[in-house]
Amino acid sequence: MVKRRKNKSLLGDWGELIRWKNTLVALGCVFVGLRLGETMVEIPARQILYLVVGLIFAGGNVVNDFVDIPSDKIAHPRRPLPSGTIKPKTAFIAGLAIITAGLLFNLAGMHYYGMIPTIIGVFAAVAILFYDFLGSRIPLVGNLVIALLAGGVFLFVGTAQGLTQAHIYAAGFSALITLAREIIKDIADRPADEKVGIRTIPAVIGDKRAAVLASACMATIIPLTIVPYFTGVFNEWYLGPMILFVLLPIVLLALLLPSNISPKKASKYARDLKWVILGGLFSL
Repeated sequence: MVKRRKNKSLLGDWGELIRWKNTLVALGCVFVGLRLGETMVEIPARQILYLVVGLIFAGGNVVNDFVDIPSDKIAHPRRPLPSGTIKPKTAFIAGLAIITAGLLFNLAGMHYYGMIPTIIGVFAAVAILFYDFLGSRIPLVGNLVIALLAGGVFLFVGTAQGLTQAHIYAAGFSALITLAREIIKDIADRPADEKVGIRTIPAVIGDKRAAVLASACMATIIPLTIVPYFTGVFNEWYLGPMILFVLLPIVLLALLLPSNISPKKASKYARDLKWVILGGLFSL
């Protein structure tokens, strides 16, 4: 059994289990989505939007780590569940409870933001559980589910305050860059996934073609970052940071990715794309 790192606390283990950094990015999408709206949302509604997104994403991450224990013992043995620092049964129950709490807040929020955002919230919870138990094992389907969830945050917030073109562009950007990153992560995890019988898209079509597919997703983002400026959706304060923090890195990554791709390099590219996602949120 892999020993716990000496500087690792139980709180740190749970933070890693909910993937607090990814959850914070999801909450950042809520913040940006609220800024993109043309109308203000009541304070209770805003708080509920944060709670729904944060809880559903955090709970989904916990359940996902429970399901991924066999492959994580190979690819990520120091994570809390494969290393044994948190009991799998405890994590599974906690994950379902966190998602349930998110759904309850979502139902409470219907009083403030109506039926459509509530339906989107329920769909997100169902989609996350589908991904955790089945979708992640189906080539490309799991990637598409995560991409839709990432873009769906902006639609969830947008429909709660009045959907705008800005929300739609942000949802498209978030979905496409997440799809590219998920494919790249699958390349990085392919060796461990294959050892436990999981066939993701790189195992089906090969690392090279999967990398080309991820590059194609990134190439699609390029016009999506420019069109909103020329159509008046965003002003000049948007264009400069978007070119510097998103457009240029994406062009570079899209060109580099298919050349000599390997699981090790894919892991690095996936980390790089996380910074691009943060740059996109900053630009919006």
